[in-house]
Amino acid sequence: MISQNSFRNAWENRKLVGGALKAAHVRPDYHLYEDLFQEGLIVYAEMLEELATNKARTEIDKLSFKKVLWQTLNRLKREQRVCERSTNMDEAYDLGEEADWNNLVVLKQEVNKLSKMEKLFSMIIYFLTRRSQS
Repeated sequence: MISQNSFRNAWENRKLVGGALKAAHVRPDYHLYEDLFQEGLIVYAEMLEELATNKARTEIDKLSFKKVLWQTLNRLKREQRVCERSTNMDEAYDLGEEADWNNLVVLKQEVNKLSKMEKLFSMIIYFLTRRSQS
C-alpha cells in the first residue's frame, strides 16, 4: 500500500509526471490527459515507496520518469488498438449503402428478364457455389 507521504511527495514533484507525458507526446488537451496524469502520479508514488530505502532521490526520479513514460506509451498503444477495432466496426455499418441497394434493384430487374430455365440453372449454380464454400 502506498503511504500518504509518498503521494504527497509525488504531488509536490508532479512536474516529473508532466515531463514524462510530454516526452510521450501527450498534449494537455488530449482527452485522456488527466487519466494518464493520475496514473503517472500513482506509479511515481509507488516507485517512491518501493525504492525509498535503496536508492537516492535523484536515481528514483530517473527510474520513475522512465517507468511513467513507458506506462503512458503502453496505455496509448492500448487506446489505439481499441480505436482501430471500433473503427472496423463503424465501417461494417456502411455495408448497406445506397449504391449497394441500387445494384440490387438492377440485378433484380435483370433476373426478371431471364427465362425459367435460365433462372433454374442460375439457382443451381448459386447453391452449388455456396455449398462448396462452406
